[in-house]
Amino acid sequence: MADKQITVAVPEERVPEFYAWFARFLEGGAGSPPTRGHGPWGDRGPGRRAAWAHGWSSEDVDEAAWLYGRSAPPARRLFDLLLDAPGERLTGRDIAARLGLEAGTRGVAGILAWPGRYARRLERTFPISVERRPDGDTDFWMAPEVVEVFRAGRERVRGSARPER
Repeated sequence: MADKQITVAVPEERVPEFYAWFARFLEGGAGSPPTRGHGPWGDRGPGRRAAWAHGWSSEDVDEAAWLYGRSAPPARRLFDLLLDAPGERLTGRDIAARLGLEAGTRGVAGILAWPGRYARRLERTFPISVERRPDGDTDFWMAPEVVEVFRAGRERVRGSARPER
């Protein structure tokens, strides 16, 4: 089924929260009940996921390579930043500063739109964890076990032509 482009107005201070919600929405699949909570898993928690979605394991290096290789350069730079800081929570403001994004945390969240679609296409959970902070910013991180899979995928991409799928 083709994607439908939809434009909505979102209060500027809630844009990161909207992107986190949208990632949960895409993960849920058609006909799924709405999810609540923070991060791409909603109330399910990081160990629990939508019925169709699989987590990342050492057997998923090809899929990680495809997702990483298919991502636009800004998304790859974001992946690289998180891959070099396994499990470390980085704020959207910090990431935006490191990547030179003028849009701040909103820019970080925007970079993740296509990787989120790619993860869904692979029937995998979103590899980057997202959680809103009490100060209004957003934390982004990758779990150490996911980092290992994506590091291997990144090395595969860097060592060869862009993987096709």
